[in-house]
Amino acid sequence: MASDGNRSSDSESSHHDDSSLKRKRNPLVDKQRSHISYLMKHIDKPIDLSVSEKPAIKPPPDIVLNVRGSSAGAGSSDFSIYRNQRRKENLRIKLMEAEAAADRIQEEFENEMESLKQKDDEKTARNRAKRQKRKNRAKKSKK
Repeated sequence: MASDGNRSSDSESSHHDDSSLKRKRNPLVDKQRSHISYLMKHIDKPIDLSVSEKPAIKPPPDIVLNVRGSSAGAGSSDFSIYRNQRRKENLRIKLMEAEAAADRIQEEFENEMESLKQKDDEKTARNRAKRQKRKNRAKKSKK
């Protein structure tokens, strides 16, 4: 029975441990929750989902002030500086390529739409001419 008493005290102590462990508040989750509740309260208002026109990364400077030479005796921070510059340049090149690809796709789409519109206009003109011929024949036959 002494062991039963130990078990009950263990379960009570573990119960107290569970209640003492509280979740930490996450300010980002709280902010998101409050924003969603605001949107749900004002459901009749339109939501602005426009994308900002600000570029994702600044263009490279025209004048580079911290030029790294190819001399020996590089410092301990030179590799970190090089790596950051390389990362920024690679990101800039990737963004330029993505923009060029998006422009190319848009141009292909516009060309395709223009050709389809031209085909539709030609077909409409042919059908209009056929209808006009039938009207003219019908008028001549009535006379």
